[in-house]
Amino acid sequence: CQAARAGSCPLTCPLTKILSTTMPKGSSDDDDDRSDDEDEREGEGSDDDSDSSSAETDERCGELLAQLQQGSLTYGAALELIGLLKARADLPGVRQAREALAAAYPLPEAVWLEWIEDEARLAAGDEVDEVIELAGRAVRDGLYVGVWLRLVRLVAERHAPGLVSALDAAA
Repeated sequence: CQAARAGSCPLTCPLTKILSTTMPKGSSDDDDDRSDDEDEREGEGSDDDSDSSSAETDERCGELLAQLQQGSLTYGAALELIGLLKARADLPGVRQAREALAAAYPLPEAVWLEWIEDEARLAAGDEVDEVIELAGRAVRDGLYVGVWLRLVRLVAERHAPGLVSALDAAA
């Protein structure tokens, strides 16, 4: 709303806080041509193949984590690390890698949406507000219609669940 953008909204709503914070750190025209699935490895076949693949994956994950700690992780390597950590169900590691990636680069819409969806699946109660804040960060990072729609849905689910249920039933 206009009042929220102006910072004078009398209502306490998450959009007022989100819209009143700083603007994105930069825009990027070529983020969409990067591959999100680089070098994903899956162990298929015998147990020996599975064990060696797992060891290789653990070794690669260790290398990428070391790069992350040194601050020298590239965009593609960060996406690879996130994929590896997700496969290992290492939630704290995934969050750390995503935060590092977001601090270094403007993220494309697909990466933001995946992050928001992962956090939304895990959120309960007041943790939904943290997911709303994450979606707010995403809309400040770039002009992404899909992220805006997800943000609006998160706010509606949090503050007007009956409206969301009625819209879902009508669709």
